Amino acid sequence: NSPNFNPIEHIWRLMKWRILRHQGTESITTPRAMELVLKEEWEKITIEEINHEIVKLLDIMVRCMVTNGGNKFHA
Repeated sequence: NSPNFNPIEHIWRLMKWRILRHQGTESITTPRAMELVLKEEWEKITIEEINHEIVKLLDIMVRCMVTNGGNKFHA
């Protein structure tokens, strides 16, 4: 399992977590309901959250090099 160097993958993980939170408070049973939840959560992502994921990339790359390309850490 290789480390993920693409910040959008980390944003998708954040989106997945937020959408799963919705399922505890409402039922997402139609494609339209999912579309609305996706748009709502996408619009809530802040520039700070995006920048945070970009800044983390340097640390992920360094840890990958230290482990000789391994992924023995959570990236």
